Amino acid sequence: MFANAPRAGLIRRLAAMIYDWLVLVALWMAAMVLALLLVALLNSLDIISLANYTDHADFITQHKIWFQLYSALCLIWFYLYFWCHGGQTLGMRAWRLILVQQNGQPLTLKQAAFRALTALFGLGNLWLWLRWGKGLALQDQLTNTQMVTLTKEQSNLRNLHKAAR
Repeated sequence: MFANAPRAGLIRRLAAMIYDWLVLVALWMAAMVLALLLVALLNSLDIISLANYTDHADFITQHKIWFQLYSALCLIWFYLYFWCHGGQTLGMRAWRLILVQQNGQPLTLKQAAFRALTALFGLGNLWLWLRWGKGLALQDQLTNTQMVTLTKEQSNLRNLHKAAR
């Protein structure tokens, strides 16, 4: 069903990325609230002490490497979850895009993780300009995947991957 579908262009991919970034900002803010609540809980249980810090946020700032790792895991989890469960992030759904293997099958977790690393925070999409007409970004070529454009009828279907089998 998706193996011969038209591949997504750069503008459509960038629009979906911008949409996803808005979602990721909200996700990051929720992650920060959880981190602050965890610090408050650990402080109330006397597991950590905030005596040398001005407040909870100062504790996080002084130990920022852990929060940066936590933030990166939240960001990666977002993409891995959506790419492996339906092939679409929220931005991709809004722009009628789906991510599949070259043969039209859903991505594996290994493919999704490697794709996240090789996408280079979206810069891999510039490869579309270097290889004009192919429709494959750098991360697509390295992971044997493709991002295709759905028709309006296809985008209204639920469980697209199950319908493709």
